[in-house]
Amino acid sequence: MGRTTVNSGVVHELLVELDRTMPVPLHRQIEAALRAGIRAGRLPLGTSVPPSRRLAAELGVSRGVVVEAYDQLVAEGYLTSTPGSYTRVAAGPGQAAPHRAPAPAAPPRIDFGYGRMDATAFPRAAWLRSLKRVVTHAPHDKLNYLDGYGMPELREALADYLNRARGASASASHVVITSGFGQAVGLIVDVLARRGARRIAVEDPSADDDIRPLAEVRGLEVVGLPVSEDGVSSS
Repeated sequence: MGRTTVNSGVVHELLVELDRTMPVPLHRQIEAALRAGIRAGRLPLGTSVPPSRRLAAELGVSRGVVVEAYDQLVAEGYLTSTPGSYTRVAAGPGQAAPHRAPAPAAPPRIDFGYGRMDATAFPRAAWLRSLKRVVTHAPHDKLNYLDGYGMPELREALADYLNRARGASASASHVVITSGFGQAVGLIVDVLARRGARRIAVEDPSADDDIRPLAEVRGLEVVGLPVSEDGVSSS
């Protein structure tokens, strides 16, 4: 057993017991003892632990064993180490080691992901003007919950646009407003599964990562179809 007391009073009492008959490596035993002391409050937050060379001498182990234990506890967030200074306790009693999230990767300059829009082209000013106008003049009942198909005025506007710009033959009664791509695909996949479908074909490349989990939950196989200049090819 090693008992260390730092004369400066920074560390009041540090108990580390090493059992060389155990198959557990010595540095793991040191880690466990210090971790338990921090969690129990015997080593308060901000307390300095003994220098690795001193603790190694008192425990009768090489300095590298203590350094390895300290490094692991620093990585877990229980200790913090600054070059030229003491290694200190970084977690309080009963407190889990703080989670250190990895640094976020720098975003790509150009995102070539499928289905990703150029957000810089979003018409913010026109959107805000329209939103302000609608919120100001819309009847109060239009701000309440509507039926599951969506607001009739929006469905009529979408049907008119599809007919005019896409050559469709749509009516407002056949338009359903969803909260986004995920809900729309979920509804389509659900309808297909209920009608006995076993396979769903999507463009390749496509938003396969978004569709596949929804399809697999409902027992559907996702098949990719190649896309050429003329559109989807079924051959």
